Order: sequence, then C-alpha cells, then structure tokens
Amino acid sequence: MEITLGVIGPEDSVEHILNASESFEDLKLLPFHYEDLKEIDEIIHLNQSKVDQWFFSGQVPYTYAVSKEIVDDSIAFYPPLYGASLLGKVLESNLELGKVLTRISLDTIQEEELETTKRFFSLQNLKIYTYSYPDFRPTEEIVQHHQQLYEDGKIEVCFTCLHGVYEALKKLKIPCYRIFPSQLSIYFALKILKERGQSFWYQRSQLALLAFELIQPDQDTEFYYSYEQKHKELNLKRLLIEVAERINGSFVQIGDGLYFIYTTRGEIEIKLDKQDLFHLIETVYSQNKLQLRIGLGYGITALQAEENVQTAFRSARKHKSPTIVLVDENRELTEFESGGESISYQSKSWITEEWTEKLRKANISPSSVAKIQALSTFYKKDEVNSQEVAGWLESSERNARRVLAELEAMGLATSMTVQVNGSKGRPRKAYKLLLNDTQ
Repeated sequence: MEITLGVIGPEDSVEHILNASESFEDLKLLPFHYEDLKEIDEIIHLNQSKVDQWFFSGQVPYTYAVSKEIVDDSIAFYPPLYGASLLGKVLESNLELGKVLTRISLDTIQEEELETTKRFFSLQNLKIYTYSYPDFRPTEEIVQHHQQLYEDGKIEVCFTCLHGVYEALKKLKIPCYRIFPSQLSIYFALKILKERGQSFWYQRSQLALLAFELIQPDQDTEFYYSYEQKHKELNLKRLLIEVAERINGSFVQIGDGLYFIYTTRGEIEIKLDKQDLFHLIETVYSQNKLQLRIGLGYGITALQAEENVQTAFRSARKHKSPTIVLVDENRELTEFESGGESISYQSKSWITEEWTEKLRKANISPSSVAKIQALSTFYKKDEVNSQEVAGWLESSERNARRVLAELEAMGLATSMTVQVNGSKGRPRKAYKLLLNDTQ
C-alpha cells in the first residue's frame, strides 16, 4: 500500500523535506510550492483527490490551512521545530562569522522549548529575543520585530523559520539565518502521516451497508398490497438504484419495504453526504407519499456491517419521523438531524457486564442510558426532569419517570425538588445525573 503525501511549503522547505524522506520507500511525496500563503487554498482544492495526507512544511502554513478550514487536522501535520534546529544554525553562524554570538533574535519556536534547550545545554549566557505565536502572523509583522531589534543594537544576528521573513531581512542587509526542521523531526512527522494514511485506507476499505426501510402507513392491509402501492415502490427502487450506482454499490431487495446497498465506507464518505440522504427522504415522500428510515452500518466483515445496521434500525424505529442512524465498527451510534446536527454515543460506553445486568433487572435498555448521557453532555445539562428525558427517549413521561427513579436507585442520579418560576403548585422533581462519574 503506497500512501500519497502532499508536501506544501516554500520551495526551499519542500526540497529540505523531500531530501530527508528518502528512507520512506512506501510513501509517495508530491511537492507543492507557494510564494504566498493564499495559494494554499487553490493547491488543496485542486489536488485533494490525489492526496491521502497533507504534510505542511511548518506551523504557519499548517495553522493557516486548518484555521481557514481548508483542510481538516485529521489529514494534516507538520514537523515541529525544536531547540536542536536552532543550535545547529547558531553553530554554523559562529563558524561563518568567526565569533561567538551572545545576542540573537528568533521567531516561531516556542519559548518553553527554548528554555528547556538552554537549561539542557547550559546556554544561559545566550540572550534570545523571541517572537513566539501559536498560529500564524503576517510576514511584515515578524520582519519588523527582527529589524527593530537589530537597528536598536540589541542583537547581532537574526534567526528565522520563515522563508518570506528570511528573504525580506536579506534585502534589508540584516545578517540572518534560515532554520529548518531537523531530520529527526521530519522522520517522526512522516511516520505519523504514514500511520494515519494506512488507517484511513483501512477505514475506507471497510464494508458499508446502507439500508432503507419503509415506514408502514397506518392503513389497511388491502391498500398496502394494492397495485398503487406497488407502483410507488417501483419508483422508490428506481431512486435507490440511482444511489447504488452513485456509490458503486450492489443493490438488493431483502423483502417488502426493505432494501440494502452493499458498498465501502470510502465510497459513502466521499460521494454521499448525509444531507443527500435527507434530500432522498424528502424526494421519496413528495413523489410517492412514502416515508423512509435509513440505517448505515460499517464493519470489518459483512456480518458486522449487517449487525450494525440492525442496531441502527432499532434506534431509528424509536422515532416517529424519518431518521438516519449510523453505527460504526466500534458500535458508536450517531443519529443525524436534517438541520445538520448529530448526536453520537456508544451503546455500551462505560456500561460493563455488571451494569448491563443491573439495567436488565431494572428493565432499562443500556442504549437508552447511553443516549441520556450523550444528550445531557450535548446540551450541557446535568440536571433534568422527566419531561426532558421523555423528549430525549421519545417515550411517555411516565416511562421517563420510571427510568429516572431506577437510575437513582442504582446511584446513577440523585433527585431534588424544584419550584417552577411563577408557579404556586406543587414543586416538580428534578434529577442530577451522575452518569459521567461512573467512567
């Protein structure tokens, strides 16, 4: 398996990285140079389909791309700059200038790293005027930092990690040196990107089962088996076959009102957005007055994918309206809403076999407890009442009161009375959830 990395940075930085990566034979590195940071937008947009991971030459281009949401940090990385990179350049400058430098300016490298390096190598007599920052700064701002220190006579030489700053200082006739990431830093960055790339490849090749189930109308059996209904289902099959073709899937009708599309995780994540599925639900209803629930299961094997789809359907059937539910290979369940929001939780999460047995005796589903925990975290509410929990579980308030009472009996919640504002009636009972305390 060959992982393709897109290397982004100024030309000299990219060449430095390419020279240091020769030992990684199973990596394919594609170089992308830029003169201005804004060129990163177009580079990634035009080449993202060719690249598994993005290797940025440094902190500045990386934080620029991530903060602008041009690329996700899960597929991007850069080699950190350590004090060793500075020491090599200081030694080079001492030899080149024929004297020992005691006053220098430096940008980008974090002050904590410099202090550690100075203590380790006993360099307390080396005065370093640092300009550290967590993201990126305009080139002009950093150049001004170095220039002012040099003109004030506070420093002898400038050290910069940025190509643009280096070129600007040279034009100003200010002695300066360019710092590059060490080979060790590049090696570890490449290793991380390689492992990430392999992980993504394995994920993309996972089996995915996209399942559609008709929500049966509250009508008599005679209508359900009528020719009118059959024509509607034929039209539905046409729409689903178009989806299968789009994601290179295999379309199978399992029974009346149940359809499966077998494909891979990569095909779905690349070619099918969750909003596309909500659009399909709306199209099916507008054309045929049929309602769908959609389950999506990922798995290492076909059996695991099918089991996860069944778990997704069990969750989706608790909703009265059309719903999309995903269960991944870790059995993490995600419920999607048409507005774009999603709630994720694991059906097992912290619940051990001991807790499962306790919940079974209390007639409470572990997935219901996991859902309460996930939603309380999502809404930042650790104090709830039966009305809220009933809405979360889409159950009756009576059932929600029973669940909360059982959770209190097991030490997973504590009750309290709360007076409703402006009400003269009986105070309502609320519960403080202790689910997170069990982890």
